[in-house]
Amino acid sequence: MKLPYGISNFAMLVRENYFFMDRTSYIELLENEPEHYLFFLRPRRFGKSLFISVLSYYYGLEHKAKFQELFGQYYIGKHPTPKANSYYVLKLEFSRINTETPESTKKGFLFNVLMSLQSCEDLYGFLPQDYSQDSEPAALLKRFFKANKDRVFYVLIDEYDHFANELLGFHFEHFSEIVSRNGFVRKFYEVIKEATGDGIVERLFVTGVSPITLDSMTSGFNIGRNFSLNNHYHKMLGFTEEEITSMLKQLPPSLLPHFSQKILLADLKKWYNGYLFHPKGERLYNPDMVLFFLTDFIRNGDGEYPERMLDPNIASDYGKLRRLFDLRNRQQNYDILDRLMKDGCVISEVTIQFSFEKHFTTQDFVSLLFYMGLISLEEGMGSRWKFKIPNYVMEGLYLQFFAEVLEERSGVENRMLIIGDALHLLAYENQPRPFLELIEAELKALSNRDFIQFDEKYVQLLFVTFARLSDLYFVQSQREVSQKYPDVMLLHRPPFFPTHQFLLEFKYLKKSDESQLDTKLQEGISQLQGYLQHEEIQALAGLKSYVVVFVGCELREVREIV
Repeated sequence: MKLPYGISNFAMLVRENYFFMDRTSYIELLENEPEHYLFFLRPRRFGKSLFISVLSYYYGLEHKAKFQELFGQYYIGKHPTPKANSYYVLKLEFSRINTETPESTKKGFLFNVLMSLQSCEDLYGFLPQDYSQDSEPAALLKRFFKANKDRVFYVLIDEYDHFANELLGFHFEHFSEIVSRNGFVRKFYEVIKEATGDGIVERLFVTGVSPITLDSMTSGFNIGRNFSLNNHYHKMLGFTEEEITSMLKQLPPSLLPHFSQKILLADLKKWYNGYLFHPKGERLYNPDMVLFFLTDFIRNGDGEYPERMLDPNIASDYGKLRRLFDLRNRQQNYDILDRLMKDGCVISEVTIQFSFEKHFTTQDFVSLLFYMGLISLEEGMGSRWKFKIPNYVMEGLYLQFFAEVLEERSGVENRMLIIGDALHLLAYENQPRPFLELIEAELKALSNRDFIQFDEKYVQLLFVTFARLSDLYFVQSQREVSQKYPDVMLLHRPPFFPTHQFLLEFKYLKKSDESQLDTKLQEGISQLQGYLQHEEIQALAGLKSYVVVFVGCELREVREIV
């Protein structure tokens, strides 16, 4: 099985016999929609560029002779629509733009537009236009449409908001200027709107990550439609569990000497599943993450997991967390971070269309995290939604960021080497105290900050944060075991198998309640003894169990239960 990790060209995928999850039935659905100007948003690395490529090959009249070769084996090849291969296709994309200054941003946008127009002219043999005197993106596009006014276009726009997301996170002072009513972005899209009215652009399909510039793009575009949160299109991008299962069945048996397909699926679900964009939808896997893992898994050829479970490209894409949390109201955003870290969720309504000419609210910030895939829908609650961190990959990125915030708050620097040494003693020599003393030191460093509200959850969070700075364990917090929820479990994380696994129960008392220490300790012992009766827990190799009690900032009890 050849997996198309990093491949977004549909023709290459088909001709070189790569695996392809057939999504072509959605072409028929989209074409039958009464609106011709459609917008669809999904997080980074979710297959948007590949879908744009599919549409380009399906609707481009230049590919008509290759229709059977490209689409014959798929749904749409067996059920072609009336509009197949009937358009001149103009493809635009706005990634790889230098957003360092307003001038570089505009120059990059202008260059991308110019390259797209000239590529279209070359492809179809249009009379080349002289764009040398045009210094505005809108002027370039207007000249192109005027020269080709007797032709009918399908316009495909990929990464429509990429440069805007960069500006939002890094140079917000430039953002409003560029997407404002008089900015070059809005004027550019106004030309597309005029072309739809003139019949030059008959159809438009736009992808991106967030709706932060849809206000600029769709102002007056009242016949456009955003299908991003529509349940009928929920599974258009991303992998379902059924599809992942079908992929795993195609793996050679030799690749699964240590793990059954059931175990492999369960691990993929923990790491890469959890994305939900409608309360009635089915949770989706990030396709790039899955393909990254399986490509390395197959390449290893020995049934061993890759040492890195996270695609470095994903880490880079989402590595802008700090900049994002500094957007507009930093304290407001950090309050959301603390709620996500301590409570595991946040409740908010969803902003459908942003306007940065208005006040940027907590709802806007939560919605931005949602569209970017940094949090995902847990459940609908009427007009409000409950959001959580979708999976283990995203949780790890948050915890790395939270560790940076802790370092900033406490002033404790360069802890990585110390944490690694302490975790090694825990994992291989069953010595938990050095690692727990790091938690104690952190609590003491933070104790003079009045915004820190210590409790049992915060102690657990510190432990999980430090443990996740290493790849040694699969760290689970509040994992359900027979309808019970142990505080923290450190479990084997292939390909690493340290000597011991751990089950920990944390208890916390304020200094004023120190007299209840023995009661709290016995409560924890009783809970652990109950967990240890379950078959699932008993089956864990090398398991060690501890009750840990903190009083104020001090580590008071570390009691092993056997």
